Amino acid sequence: MQHTNPIRVIKYSHRRDAGSSNHRQWRWGCLWPCLCLLLNCLNPRPVQASGPPPEKPRAVATRQINQLAAALTDAPESMRADFAVAAIAEMIADYNAEADRARRESHTHIRDRDLRRWTVAVDAYAAELTAIANSVTPDTPVRVTIGAANGISLDIDGKPVLVSSPRAREESAFEQRIMDRFCNLYPCDDLIAEYRPPQTLAATSDTRTYWSFSQRAGPSCSTGDGLEFQFQDMTDIGSKRKACERIVNELNTLGLAISTLLAEGRRIDWNRLAIHTLPGEEEQLVELADNGSSIRLPLPALSRTTRLFELVRPWLEAKVAGQPEYRLVLINAGSLMAPLIAPPENTDAIP
Repeated sequence: MQHTNPIRVIKYSHRRDAGSSNHRQWRWGCLWPCLCLLLNCLNPRPVQASGPPPEKPRAVATRQINQLAAALTDAPESMRADFAVAAIAEMIADYNAEADRARRESHTHIRDRDLRRWTVAVDAYAAELTAIANSVTPDTPVRVTIGAANGISLDIDGKPVLVSSPRAREESAFEQRIMDRFCNLYPCDDLIAEYRPPQTLAATSDTRTYWSFSQRAGPSCSTGDGLEFQFQDMTDIGSKRKACERIVNELNTLGLAISTLLAEGRRIDWNRLAIHTLPGEEEQLVELADNGSSIRLPLPALSRTTRLFELVRPWLEAKVAGQPEYRLVLINAGSLMAPLIAPPENTDAIP
């Protein structure tokens, strides 16, 4: 396979026509760790066949993942192999996500050859990482080392890999996911003196809805956590019940996902939060921030009720933040949920 020269790709950050200064600054932060990884993988140094490896000065392991890497230096071979698989699995996920983001951006900048080459390079590196991960067995020789800049390096049967995410801003969340994956297999409190297991958030997944019927306000659908949808009349009440249940279910699904992301250190721009339908895909793309961060979730009802979702974002933010006193009443729920409400002659609504 012919690989793109990543040094040429990195020049994209300095082009005058690459967009705003914020965009260029973000791309530099995104490309620099990828450049290091691609160079390390595509141009590996030969491994000495004999003789002890040269000793390197030990870096001070301050982060938990560095403490774990230091503890694995003399660990059994199978344990180091499991750590390598955990780290590379998270790298593959992040690089595939970066390639997807670059492909979406290339649809807007169709003449940007550098962006297309960057996409190809990231795809190629993700494929190489996948091949390396698939080759690891409990007997595969793995070395885990910490560099002078506190970066973690793996030597997997002679193949060097620098453990890093393509997005420097999300490095801490990336490292936590590796820790979570590995520490599900081994008791990390035996390996790290002050191991802190991931905290679970007390976010509710209660999706029950309650209906009330008032001659003055009309029928209303409410939840136990402060959300209320008011309808004008009883027309197609069965469809309105189903629509309300779908909206509440999906809001809870999204709220739980965002709670997990926040615990991992991800940034959420609530004003930017949006849901996009992807042609031919069963899941929707949830845009989290202006840096291209996103996740995929099955949210078909919310994706069809764009205005409703915009209005309900403040309530969702308060719910995720653990503010049960926040209440939101939407008085025009019938029009907001219109794409989901199916009168007998409407065959296009969601069943």
